[in-house]
Amino acid sequence: LGVIRLTLTKNVAFNVLNEKTIANLMKALSNMYEKPSATNKVYLIRRIVNLRMGEGNFVTNHINKFNTILAQLASM
Repeated sequence: LGVIRLTLTKNVAFNVLNEKTIANLMKALSNMYEKPSATNKVYLIRRIVNLRMGEGNFVTNHINKFNTILAQLASM
């Protein structure tokens, strides 16, 4: 927890000063910086549309990438 706090700027560290656990700290940082926006949605949709499985790659890795992007979209 202390190492993470040391990497934050003073303004950000002040905003998460009362968080006592890493989970709560990460949740607070996520709420501050991961705001859903139209731009983010468009970016994720483009990632899905342009997602291609490279030759020699495993199908499971490709499906995992696809599911990760879908989960990010669903969380918005």
